[in-house]
Amino acid sequence: MLIALTGTPGTGKTSVCEVLREHSNYRKLYSIIDVNRLILDEKLFTGKDEVRDTYEADIDKLRERMKQEIEKKSGDVIMEGHLCHLLPADAVIVLRAHPVALRKRLGKRKNYSFQKVKENADAEALDVILVEAAQRNKSVFEINTTNMNIIAVVKSVISVIEDLKLGKTPEEFLPGKINWIEQVTKD
Repeated sequence: MLIALTGTPGTGKTSVCEVLREHSNYRKLYSIIDVNRLILDEKLFTGKDEVRDTYEADIDKLRERMKQEIEKKSGDVIMEGHLCHLLPADAVIVLRAHPVALRKRLGKRKNYSFQKVKENADAEALDVILVEAAQRNKSVFEINTTNMNIIAVVKSVISVIEDLKLGKTPEEFLPGKINWIEQVTKD
């Protein structure tokens, strides 16, 4: 099974994959591909947006390169990164976090400007990644990580994957239950 683990920066994608890599039982079950690292290491971008301080990924080149990477892996593969939902996958898991919590998390990152923090929090409030994922994929799930510790998030991600492998639909993680816009307009 090929899983895209995506979400706005700061929602917990990298932390989840670090736990999966460190835990021997998970390491045996899941191969993880860090898509952002692959983009940077192999220069799979068209340029850098200096104003937004971000690289603009070449999705076509990335898609081709990912096919090669996936062929090398055995078992279930988890693609991790905020662009994974743009790649072919059996299912997409979107990690979510309340925009206010996201601002706090991203504000602690030394390489994130105020504008970059705001842009990502606004994107989360507007469900940008969830909407893009739903437009491109039939099997999309979302997990609200706002008040969860990393172990709880990992367990939720694994629960979604294992349910899907058993042919079940993880109902509690179907999209549409998280709505930040009402809360954000109040803040």
